[in-house]
Amino acid sequence: MPDSQRPDGTVAGSTKRLATRFYQLKTGHARTGEYLHWTRARPTAQCWWCPHPKQTREHLLKGCPRWRKQQRVLWKEVWKETGGGRFRWKAHELFADQRCSQAVLDFLSSTDVGRLAPPLEEEDAVSAVSEMEMQEWMEVLLLLSRCPASTGTRRPPRGRAEVLGGAEAFLPMPDFMASAGTE
Repeated sequence: MPDSQRPDGTVAGSTKRLATRFYQLKTGHARTGEYLHWTRARPTAQCWWCPHPKQTREHLLKGCPRWRKQQRVLWKEVWKETGGGRFRWKAHELFADQRCSQAVLDFLSSTDVGRLAPPLEEEDAVSAVSEMEMQEWMEVLLLLSRCPASTGTRRPPRGRAEVLGGAEAFLPMPDFMASAGTE
């Protein structure tokens, strides 16, 4: 096997959790604001440690004020090993160079970069439901409230089929609206 394809011994010798975070950051699949926003797990890509609009690997390794002390140590070690500082390196290059692996592992072990993201605030979770989805459900509920329950007919009330695109269909009620009709 060529040396370029051998696993990095420094990373392989670290703990499983630390190696996992290293490889997730290396491949771009770590718990960063940018990645979680891309997977739609968060409403925005904003950094949760500072007001920066995009929490990327570059931001976390070079610019986030929350990790300023740890960044200084990281880049001092990278300079010792390679002769290049933070302006010479891009994040993907840093993870690819085995001379930098120990410095990056030390940085990750002293920070929360790539660990679990903090939970969404309650208002962020509510904003995750789009306005259009909410409007559609409100229209369906309004039409259902006009339908007399005792008619025994399975036909939709007048106008409901138009709201649903001309098709007669049953739409399951989402959990957040299940309690609306029980009052």
